[in-house]
Amino acid sequence: MKKIFILFLLTFSLVSFGQKKFSMNEIMNSYPVNKTNKVKIVSYNTDFVSEFPIPLPPIGKNIDSVMIKKIIAERKFPIKLENILGNENLEGIGQSKTLNLKEIFELSKLLYNTCGKFSDDSREVSKCFFPRNAILFYDENDKVFEILEICFECHRMQFYSKKSLEINGMCDNFYLKLENFYNSRELETKHKGYNNETK
Repeated sequence: MKKIFILFLLTFSLVSFGQKKFSMNEIMNSYPVNKTNKVKIVSYNTDFVSEFPIPLPPIGKNIDSVMIKKIIAERKFPIKLENILGNENLEGIGQSKTLNLKEIFELSKLLYNTCGKFSDDSREVSKCFFPRNAILFYDENDKVFEILEICFECHRMQFYSKKSLEINGMCDNFYLKLENFYNSRELETKHKGYNNETK
């Protein structure tokens, strides 16, 4: 699998031009691509407005203590993806798709060479960050070893590890193109009430 993936990346390198682009050699030999055996894109926390849990419903006088305990026990909390590192447990993730080689190739091209390398060491400024999408990187033992979380609402992303090759998302339409990649594979990218909230 990894050899075929490298072949795809080498083919892409033959058609990659531009002084500020990452070479395929740079991408292939950089973490996490150099360890990747499988890639999944996922959608999660689309039921939550923010990192806080869904508020408890008003509890009236007619509700007994057993019912209150049941309501509290069934309360839902946003998931944190770092909890799935090192395993295959995707509990709490609403949607996921394992990418085929062509899709991995397309995603790599989109991530690393839409905007190219950072110029003048520019980086994204800090904004609110509540990701609902991610890219999961799996090793040869089929375990998640790296996560790239993405917030399409505030146009930010971050790897779980600091070892990963940085991606420049600071050019026009980067997040739109990445969001279209998710949407075209029928994965949600925003809070379920987002369209109503922005009207």
